[in-house]
Amino acid sequence: MPAVTIIDLARELGLSKTTVSDALIGSGRVSEATRQRVMTAAQSMGYVSNRAARSLRRRTTGAFGLYIPSEVRGLSFYMHFAFGAADAAASVGRDLTLHTRTSEHFQVDGAIVIDALDDDPIVDRMLRAAIPIVFAGRSGPLPLPAQTVGTIEIDHRAVVDFVLEQLKSTGTRRPGYVGLESLRGPHWAADSKSSFEEWCLREGIEPHMLLLPADPNEDELFAALEKLTGECAVDAIVFGPQGLAGRALPMLHSLGKTPDVNSEHGFRVASLAGDPVSELGSSQIFAVDLAPRSFGHEAMDLLVEVSTAPPSETLHRFHAANLHRTVDASDAQPS
Repeated sequence: MPAVTIIDLARELGLSKTTVSDALIGSGRVSEATRQRVMTAAQSMGYVSNRAARSLRRRTTGAFGLYIPSEVRGLSFYMHFAFGAADAAASVGRDLTLHTRTSEHFQVDGAIVIDALDDDPIVDRMLRAAIPIVFAGRSGPLPLPAQTVGTIEIDHRAVVDFVLEQLKSTGTRRPGYVGLESLRGPHWAADSKSSFEEWCLREGIEPHMLLLPADPNEDELFAALEKLTGECAVDAIVFGPQGLAGRALPMLHSLGKTPDVNSEHGFRVASLAGDPVSELGSSQIFAVDLAPRSFGHEAMDLLVEVSTAPPSETLHRFHAANLHRTVDASDAQPS
């Protein structure tokens, strides 16, 4: 006996093939009553869904892509971002495929690109593949005309201003900055550096800034701290890249500085992208929680939106960081 097809169901129910197909896969504008009628008929007639054929009809692969540049992949921020994106993809029945810089083919229904360098070749290949793309953070080359694109970013300038104002309120007068070398991106590094510089100029103080590679060795980090605390005589250091503030704590102690954000006379240390293990909740570090898992989830939600209902123009969203200091139990003051 031949297998029951959608055409058979449509003929039996007196409906169009499109209506029956939409009812079976839960898409389109099909009323709940019609959907239930189709599902009941499909069950009674022994209809069995063919996922591969369904994907061909809908031109879908059942997966979304994610590209994280190798230069920053070691930071826990991006791991948590990927977890959030995977959670959101799973909620709509999609898998998540991780792409590398050497990827040539993209058998996905769309992709998220986070913090790519300006000249990253994979971004250009993705754009030329004409798949829907969501840029998380301002990154990569400009999209081609008529490209289906969404963007979502963190307002890093607002994060920098928030942290510096908080430090100022606790007595900081000469902050220093340790940032990421950003000649080719990612843009958050350049935004954070320029925001620090602009804040210092508004306050009438000299901006003391040093830039390091994405993963500096111990000697490179120590040399930067030694210069800022010695020659520049700063009374606080703001770290842009995640994890550097936590690594810097023992070095600062060896340089005669005692980091403490609660003490009136303590040396101030801040992280613009708090590491969940070494920085968030520390009494020695003023750390901002960028909520990367939520960021990844929101980026995937936007990709689902632009891939299922392509917009006439680029959609732009902001992800809100948690602009407050996280405090662990040891920091709590007795009542």
